[in-house]
Order: sequence, then structure tokens, then C-alpha cells
Amino acid sequence: MQFRCTSAYQRALHLREQATKTPVDPSLLTLALDDLSLVLEELSTAHEDLMAQNQALASYRQQIETERQRYQDLFNLAPDGYLVSDENGIIQAGNVAIAALLRCPQAALVGKPMMLFLASKHRRALYAKLEQINRAPQPVSTQPWETKLLRREGQPIDVSMTLSTSREGESVRLLWLVRDITEKKRVEAQICQQAFYDRLTGLPNRAFLDAYLPKVLAQAQRQQTLVAVAFLDLDKFKDVNDSLGHGVGDQLLQQVSQRLAQCLRREDLLVRWGGDEFILVISHLTTPKAVAHTCDRMIASLKSLIPIDTHQLTIGTSVGIALFPQDGSDTTTLLRHADQALYQAKNQGRSTYRFHSASPPVGPDPPPRG
Repeated sequence: MQFRCTSAYQRALHLREQATKTPVDPSLLTLALDDLSLVLEELSTAHEDLMAQNQALASYRQQIETERQRYQDLFNLAPDGYLVSDENGIIQAGNVAIAALLRCPQAALVGKPMMLFLASKHRRALYAKLEQINRAPQPVSTQPWETKLLRREGQPIDVSMTLSTSREGESVRLLWLVRDITEKKRVEAQICQQAFYDRLTGLPNRAFLDAYLPKVLAQAQRQQTLVAVAFLDLDKFKDVNDSLGHGVGDQLLQQVSQRLAQCLRREDLLVRWGGDEFILVISHLTTPKAVAHTCDRMIASLKSLIPIDTHQLTIGTSVGIALFPQDGSDTTTLLRHADQALYQAKNQGRSTYRFHSASPPVGPDPPPRG
């Protein structure tokens, strides 16, 4: 069309030159009308093409808007939290789920740094991940990692996060998948409680000790320190159980557990071995005297009456002690030697403690119960 219009324009210029001459050639007017007719026809065709293009463009825009709305709906209906940020972690968009998770309106998320929602102790790890991702030449996705997010209101929440990148030319966008794992953590804690803690007393159980003690012994070997493994058995507990019933016996075990635990340091471990037997692990020792002092406190803690229902009960405990490394270098040996020392304590009057024969003497024993 452009060629035809140019040709018509040139003919019009020629017509203008000829029209100044006299007489005017009638054929020039005919030529001019023909050219004008051609131009109008071309303009009409061009107009139709332009209208068709505009209609196609409008339809394409409508499709884009439909797809955008569909994406926005999916974005907002997703059960997990999604965030879009720039390469520095400044939030550009967030869906309904993440807004609910953080208890923050969607619009209020925009422009805020993602670091704002992380506790200080978790930020360094995220900075390292951002640096690693931004250095990658190709789009990457991290493995999920667990962290805690700070809500606008309420307690921090356990989440699993996955971070991936999307490159548009020179710019990088970060895509955040945030999954609430509160229920998962609760179930894990419940399973751990059932597997590693005694249901009656709440103390760690044998399974916990099996996992814990080898680590403590290995650490003591590296640090050249002592570890005491003590076997505790309640004196004449069977008499209470038989005369007053298992209900009273269970309550007695609960109160005894609390009294014994109050005699220990934070790093000490008291385990319910089973029945009326307990295991005590005392680590980071430089002398056996600290063990003796702990045993004195535990025995003394049980001398006062224990009220249960209408009863005022008395109970004592005998303790046998084995020391790492002189009495054994492994769990089985130490427990066996502590058990042997326990029988020595019971045979020598009860409500007292004895070290295994291979251990050095610590001084006079507390007087046995009469």
C-alpha cells in the first residue's frame, strides 16, 4: 500500500505541474480521479486490516487478563504460603495463605523484607542461602529447610521453606514456598514423648538412656572427665504397693521422681528404668565426691513424709554407683557394676549408697536407716 500511495502522490505532483499550464489536458483529471480511487480503496483495506489487528489485540489482552486472573486465583487458593520477592528478599506479592500464616494483611506484606519475619538466630542461614542463589548462573531451587517465622501477633510458628529463582532478563525474582508444619512438629513431639519418656513419671526411659549414655561416655573420653552411672532402687516399695494398691504406688512413684529430680543439676539425667528402679547419669565430673554429695541430697529428700490421699508415707532409696572410665568403658559394663554396687548398699542397711569396688573410696557412708 505504501508503494501505491507514493505513486499516487507523485502523480498528484505531476498533475499539479500540468494544471498550471494552459490549456489543461482533460486526461490529467481522469488520471487523478483514478489515483484517488485507488488510494481510497487502499485506505479502506488498511482500515479493515487495522480493525482486525485491534480486535485480535483486544482478544489477546483479554486472554492474558483471564490467565492472569486464573493464576491469581490459584495463587490465593493455594493451601501453602507463597511469596514473590526481589533478589534481596523484599516482598513483591504474597498469597492469602501466607497472609493468614503471618497474621498480616496481603497488602501490608508488599515492600517488607522477608528477614523481618525471621528470628535473629535464623537470619544468618537465610542470608547464606540468598547469596548462594543469587550467584548461581541458572535458576535454582533449594532443598526444603525448617525454620520459625515471626507472626505479627502470637508465638513463632514452625514452617518448612523452599526457595527458587525466576530470571527475567537481568532481573531475578525469588519464589518462596512456606508450609506450616506445626501439626507435623506436634506429632513428632508426641511420638518422641511416647518413645523416649515414661508415661507415668514423665522421666526419660530406657530407650532414651540407650541413645544418650554412649554419647556422654564418648564426650567424657575426649575431655578426660568422669561420668557416674548410678542405679537407684526404692526401699520396701513392694510393701506399699501390696498393702495400699497400685494407684497409691503410682502416685508415690510420681512424687519420688519429682523429689529426686529437684536434687540434680540441669545437665544430670534421671531415668525411670522400670518398676521402682531409676538410673542416674552425672557427667562432667572431676572427682567422685560430687556424686556422693548428690546421693546425700537424694536420700535426704525422701526422709520427710509423702502425703498421698489419706496416707502419710515414708520411703527410702538405695544407690549403687559405677564410674567411667575405671569401672567400665561401655554402657553394659557400667550398668552391671552399678547394679552390683546397689546390692551392696541394700545388704548394708538400705537408704545408703555404695561405689563399685573398683572405684576409689569417697569417705564415710551416710548412716543406714534403722
